Amino acid sequence: MKKLTTLLLAFATGLQLCSFASAESAVPVTTQSVALPLGSVTVYDFGSAKLHAYHTMDALADQCYLVEGKDGLVMIEASAFTANLIEWNGYIQGLGKPVVGALLSYHPNGMENFGNVTVYTTKSALASWGEGGSVRGLTDSFVQGFGEVIATSMPDTAEIVNYGDTVTLAGMDFVIRNEGDEGFGVEIPAINCAYLHMMGSDCHNILTGEAHIKAFIEELKGFRYTLVLTSHYAPEGEDAVQIKIAYLEKTLELARSCSDAESFIAAMNEAFPDYEGSNYLQMTAGFLYQ
Repeated sequence: MKKLTTLLLAFATGLQLCSFASAESAVPVTTQSVALPLGSVTVYDFGSAKLHAYHTMDALADQCYLVEGKDGLVMIEASAFTANLIEWNGYIQGLGKPVVGALLSYHPNGMENFGNVTVYTTKSALASWGEGGSVRGLTDSFVQGFGEVIATSMPDTAEIVNYGDTVTLAGMDFVIRNEGDEGFGVEIPAINCAYLHMMGSDCHNILTGEAHIKAFIEELKGFRYTLVLTSHYAPEGEDAVQIKIAYLEKTLELARSCSDAESFIAAMNEAFPDYEGSNYLQMTAGFLYQ
């Protein structure tokens, strides 16, 4: 537990996190950008629905999403910083439609800023928000690193969903994906996209072990969507999936051939010299060689 706490604190206070990137996508939709005082929102207009991607520009490069149907809005993840939550809520209120649900997994902070919104999550994700859970531990470390600007509250109850379930909100289906860890991803067939916690075509991932890496590879091999959403990187096209599969396969190879964390990190830096997210790589090494 002490080693995990050290890793979390290093993650919270490190400066080399994945930054916001302007990823290209071949998705045939109309987009527009809305500048906000703290961050910005990219709006993807699919005709029958819209996707609002909030680039918080915070110290963790958080990304939050809102799917807009004809009669309602669906949130996907939140931000760790109270100021961004307030800004995001102001933007949402300006759309003039009710929030009919929030799909929360890895980023459930500060939901009281949005009023009485029904939260949907899995049992394992909900447990990770509680005392002794991984997301709770991350949030505690963020407070140590950044202070009271962090939103520490998380829901203690929710509508429980299971992997493979389809939740229908605002007239659209949201399919719960198994991400191979405590959290979950979301498929949104109506707009041909899916949310995964960590992607990024030139960014390291937090990987908790060989089983997680292998599960992630298999998951991505079956990926069939043209737009990829993640919590710490701009939306990308489906070409990013193939790049990430190659990254994961190389990571697994090096994890098996390296004898300790230091040699693993060195080998990864040699294989991926231009990748961002060195803190994520250090966390992965900590999990693999604890």
